[in-house]
Amino acid sequence: MKILHYSDHVSPDFSMLYQKCEVMVSTGDLSIFDFFGLGEIKNKKPSFGVYGNHDSGNYMEKFGIVNLHNRVVEYNGLKWGGWQGCLRYKPGGVFFTENEAKVFYEAFPAVDILLLHAGPKGMLDDPRDTSHTGSEFIRQYVLDKRPKVVFLGHQYSDDQMQVGETCLYRTFGARIIENIKKY
Repeated sequence: MKILHYSDHVSPDFSMLYQKCEVMVSTGDLSIFDFFGLGEIKNKKPSFGVYGNHDSGNYMEKFGIVNLHNRVVEYNGLKWGGWQGCLRYKPGGVFFTENEAKVFYEAFPAVDILLLHAGPKGMLDDPRDTSHTGSEFIRQYVLDKRPKVVFLGHQYSDDQMQVGETCLYRTFGARIIENIKKY
């Protein structure tokens, strides 16, 4: 499965990449203006997303992107779920506390594909930057419930890593992830 991962930074290549993908995922910190031409497309690709800490919280529905925050949907034989925002480091915005992440960890069912804005602590985060450090309870979720794939943003580079059987992808801008298979 070819997945377009879009997060955190406007991409001039969005329209071209959208035409090449089978599914689009968005992991936040974008705006209604960052989805060039998507409003005019009649036969949209299946699309899923979560909002980031800097989001207005109103563009996904306009474009037919399924908001996965604290929700599970089935698509293509896979369970897809998500959690929005990042750990609170200032007032306002789309933030959560570790206590809220603990509730997510304890209550949210296992999924195959997990969308996050901010990642698990110690997994593609930056421990030197407190506003970009991940959540311990999101980490426990990934370790205990072992999603096959985790998409996240919140930082300023593309990166990926493997933790056990879980592949994590962080994107800044837009890129196609091609090695996603039906598990």
